[in-house]
Amino acid sequence: MDSGRQGALTSTDLYVLDASVAIKWVLNGESLEAEANKLRDDLLSGSVEVCAPSLIMHEVANSLWKAIRQKRITPTDANEALKSFCQAQIDIQEVTLEQALRELEIAYQIGVTAYDATYLALNERNKATFVTADDQLFKRAKEHFRVVHLRDYV
Repeated sequence: MDSGRQGALTSTDLYVLDASVAIKWVLNGESLEAEANKLRDDLLSGSVEVCAPSLIMHEVANSLWKAIRQKRITPTDANEALKSFCQAQIDIQEVTLEQALRELEIAYQIGVTAYDATYLALNERNKATFVTADDQLFKRAKEHFRVVHLRDYV
């Protein structure tokens, strides 16, 4: 399952963005917000490329819905945050049947949800580096995929 991209990172690295990082771009007061903003700034400056499965849109929307329910933001704020996220220069990729089959295999092999495996399958297909702020996902994925925890993003 190794992506094959070993060694030092270059200025044109491709990252697969996890929703755990993306939500930090649109909600204030999140842990590791500065590190997430650095990745976003690097994306906007063109020093890195970022892709994500289309699932990320649903996950970001769901996190914003939770923030509304917790009264952290208003529905109007959530709408603006989602629009802002959609304007980022992220290559949103649709999931194919072949990729979904690979997701099931990954989920079973390393003990993650099929949702999380969606990101890992995309990571594998694109020979990218997966960036996540999810501690459990990081622990399970690091032995099999090229992955960086957001706290270590530099």
